[in-house]
Amino acid sequence: MPIKFCIFAIALLVWGTSGFACTASENFDIYFAKNSDKIPGSEVLRLANWIVDQKIIYANHTASETTLISGHAEEDEREPSNLARKRLNAGTALLEKLGFMRGEVKTSVRVYSRLDVQNGRRVEISFEPDCPNKCCDGQ
Repeated sequence: MPIKFCIFAIALLVWGTSGFACTASENFDIYFAKNSDKIPGSEVLRLANWIVDQKIIYANHTASETTLISGHAEEDEREPSNLARKRLNAGTALLEKLGFMRGEVKTSVRVYSRLDVQNGRRVEISFEPDCPNKCCDGQ
């Protein structure tokens, strides 16, 4: 029994350290009301605060950057594909207005089925800076 426990403990330790690898991307979701492509004021404020933080953290960043923006809707919303595209456009326009279109910009849309996610009514933003970032020091 003690040998099995030791093997289990070692396996857990090895799996645990590799399972918590750093992810360099900075992520943010803008949430929408059902069947709407209008960004609520509270979401504009949350996004503006997030952008300020990113601009401070990466003020002197000179390496390559990518910004991924994806619009999402749920299948039971009105015209979900069209709504996902409208949400993407609204999120992109707000990022441009707030001065945060950094690096290469890639966009996509997706419609979630009912059981895929808890809230598919959103725009996902992933800012992905190359080193140096929070996971590496550039050396």
